[in-house]
Amino acid sequence: MISERFGIVSLALVLAQGVVAGADLPLVKDGKSDYAIYHDADAPPSVKQAAEDIQRVIRVSTGVGIPIENEPASPMICVGDNDSVRKSGFSVESLPDDSFLITTQGQDLYIVGKDTPGRPQWLGWASRGSLYGACDFLERVVGVRWLMPGEWGEDVPKHAELIVPEMSVKESPDFALRALEYVQERRPREAKDPAEVKLWLLRNKVQLQSEGRKLAQGHSWNDYGMTEYMNAHPECLAVTGDKTKFCTSNDEAVNFFAEGVIKWFDKYPNMRTASISPADGGGFCQCPKCQALVTKDPHGKPSYTLVILDFYNKVARIVAQKHPDRLLGGLVYYNYMYPPEKPVKMEPSLYLALAPLNYYGWGLAKPVYREEFDRVLAGWTALTPNFEYHNYSTWMREFCGAPVPAGLEILKIEVPGAKRHHVWGIDMVGQGAWGYGGVGNYILAKQMWKADVNVDELYKEWLRRAYGPGWQAMDELYRMLDARMMEWKRKERIEYYGAQYEVNYALIEHVHLPIFAEMEKLYLEAMSKAETEAQRKRLEMFGDNLIMLHYNMRKAGMLKEPEKSSFHRTDEAYKRFLDDTTLSLAFYREHDKRFIYPIWKGEWSGK
Repeated sequence: MISERFGIVSLALVLAQGVVAGADLPLVKDGKSDYAIYHDADAPPSVKQAAEDIQRVIRVSTGVGIPIENEPASPMICVGDNDSVRKSGFSVESLPDDSFLITTQGQDLYIVGKDTPGRPQWLGWASRGSLYGACDFLERVVGVRWLMPGEWGEDVPKHAELIVPEMSVKESPDFALRALEYVQERRPREAKDPAEVKLWLLRNKVQLQSEGRKLAQGHSWNDYGMTEYMNAHPECLAVTGDKTKFCTSNDEAVNFFAEGVIKWFDKYPNMRTASISPADGGGFCQCPKCQALVTKDPHGKPSYTLVILDFYNKVARIVAQKHPDRLLGGLVYYNYMYPPEKPVKMEPSLYLALAPLNYYGWGLAKPVYREEFDRVLAGWTALTPNFEYHNYSTWMREFCGAPVPAGLEILKIEVPGAKRHHVWGIDMVGQGAWGYGGVGNYILAKQMWKADVNVDELYKEWLRRAYGPGWQAMDELYRMLDARMMEWKRKERIEYYGAQYEVNYALIEHVHLPIFAEMEKLYLEAMSKAETEAQRKRLEMFGDNLIMLHYNMRKAGMLKEPEKSSFHRTDEAYKRFLDDTTLSLAFYREHDKRFIYPIWKGEWSGK
């Protein structure tokens, strides 16, 4: 039965999500279990992890250990595809990757997913359906939530007994590619648990980027030997003087680039995709042939979309002659982010990835961009079904502890909009500082699986589960930050400029400084109401960022009477604080590095 802690509300949620009332399975009753967890001895690693997660979470919840066996015997929890599953008439072969079934039959519970056996043929293309199904089952029936990575991130309700109602669930993800970046997936080796973020991602049904990208689409014009080629052949350079760009009307340069991609595929037979995206920034060729393809974007600025699409098609045709089974990823970005006005036939091996620079750093807070969002997606997906949405949406570069809110109104726009326009893949940049970014990362992960989840309900559930009785104070704190950030962003000019995603002096001065005292009051109120060690630890992760912010504002001369704050630390105490939290998930890290940097003005120089 559902525990008293969650009562009727949780039971209703379980039923609403696909659990049908009927014959119950007494998984744990009277302090014991007659069940075993079964999977084949040679099951894929994801199936074995699924069984271990089921065993561990049930033990934490009920105190009862259920053995894992390699031979089927009823009553059982059968995990993964095997003979017992097939004899019972279940199959996942026709389902998309990562899909799963959860179903009861007689005394047995089956959790069967689309699983890649052993090492996948293509790096980044592993299917883990049984693991996702197991985590889904544990969320639905046990009530577990993986709020954030690490030992304090898991919230498992206690159950005196666990009775599983009759279940018939079949789920597939809304997006074939689901990536959440900049969230510390690659942890330092010396961390207490280097795999903690990877486990969190998998348990929330997000694919791992550290295993290889399902779609390579990064800047690549300096790869495949092109830097050396451009140095040796200055005549191929773009007529702008930009040494990272070449003339895409120069057939010799295009052929050399395409041959470089072919050689790369020859060298790495386990890579399914290669990127053919231009080097970062503008500076494209101004020769007459290239300029003949330049148009105007919706804001009246030069658009190089047709120039880049023409280049992508030419490369794709050459590569396909040698590697027809490989895929090419190309960004649509910068001054080529807007779709063409007239249709362009795209090669079938091409996958386009929209990286809408204008929308980076809360750009969708600006009405002009919010109003055009659907048209932009519709334009690209009308051109090709091979389309990924990749955005640094609410991401901000932040080295000084200033909390960045989740951006609830923006979260309600992007991923649901991507589903509405039948986007193939979602690749979002989350918040690297889990101390304040956990709630936004959690919502994004859930949206990537099912885009139409209720953002407001997920947000409130996360706060309640993470912070306990102090959740309302933290809700007020987060919403206050959210409102001020939205207001600040609406005042920015709409033209892209580098500082739009920097948590710099100007942003802190207008967003954080005026409400710092109120944030401190609300935070201390939440701490005073915390009932469990886990709730206190999660709040401390948020508070550690406020300690950092207070110190940096003090050093920048932004505070009056800083010593009166509970977050005040002397220089010596602050140094000890930094030393003690070197590997903490609470703080922002970028590309596995923690930056200790004073509040800066304008765009961060990297110095």
